[in-house]
Amino acid sequence: MGRYRSLQSIMLAEALKGITDNQTITAYKKDCKLFAAYCKEQGVKRPDQLQGKEKELLQGYEKQLEASGYSPATIHRRLAAPCKATNISMSEIEKPKRTSGKITRSRNEKANRQGKREIEDERYSRLVTFQRAVGIRRAELARLTATDLTEDESGYLCVNVSRGKGGKRQLQRLLPEDEGTVIEIFQNADPKQKLFSKEEMQNKIDLHGIRREHAQRAYKYYADRLKNEPGYKYELRKELAARYREFHRPGDSNKRFLHDIMNEEPYRLRGENRQKAIEQGKEAECNRLALMAVSVLHLSHWRPGVAVVNYLI
Repeated sequence: MGRYRSLQSIMLAEALKGITDNQTITAYKKDCKLFAAYCKEQGVKRPDQLQGKEKELLQGYEKQLEASGYSPATIHRRLAAPCKATNISMSEIEKPKRTSGKITRSRNEKANRQGKREIEDERYSRLVTFQRAVGIRRAELARLTATDLTEDESGYLCVNVSRGKGGKRQLQRLLPEDEGTVIEIFQNADPKQKLFSKEEMQNKIDLHGIRREHAQRAYKYYADRLKNEPGYKYELRKELAARYREFHRPGDSNKRFLHDIMNEEPYRLRGENRQKAIEQGKEAECNRLALMAVSVLHLSHWRPGVAVVNYLI
């Protein structure tokens, strides 16, 4: 007789497929445990009892989280693992939208005084210069080696991130104006050491804020080229499609992705995000293809909304 597997253990096994990042694994374990506990409260204790009720239970769980006062960002994160485990798309679950006004990381100018001092400190100048040119996450910076300068599938110079968010590999494309700076840092690096030492990484510098500034600069680069070079949109679409093929399996659905890169309509901000952009003196409409280029080539996301909400406003 086979060993009995609990609902929690089966969901966790499904949720962790393809995940190697330790932080994500820890978060997914906790979130699967919480959702399994909710299912138990609803009388669903065994895997067979869950079949056919996945969406109903996920929606009920979302409503409970919302009623408990959790932020939209937390609700999205709590749903990610159970949705993956049950093969239900997050888009099928009604939930509050994450808006820029609810995302506070890196945005309080009075916070992180130590980091503001350190960003001017010569000891961290190499790290800050690199981050302004590349714009990746702190953990990704810490793992880089002298061999991580490469070219992507379209022949552009990139930084190879062997283990990015979710444990997945990603390629961070460089803007033309940044190539010389990044090449020099790699050429002068010790091939036997990490690109940045432990001492360089021990700081409170707002590296995520610099990543946001890089994304804004990248958006301007693509938006300007698309405005001034009529034929560039066709070239950029081909490059984005090539990147999609590079990082997705042949059977993966690409309908939404193709819609976003082919859609000629601007990306219009709505609600709180629109008001936030107006208050900042920024446009409430964005070039959709430029947003996709930033999301895919510089943030390793596949949707334009991620670039808008988290980085551009």
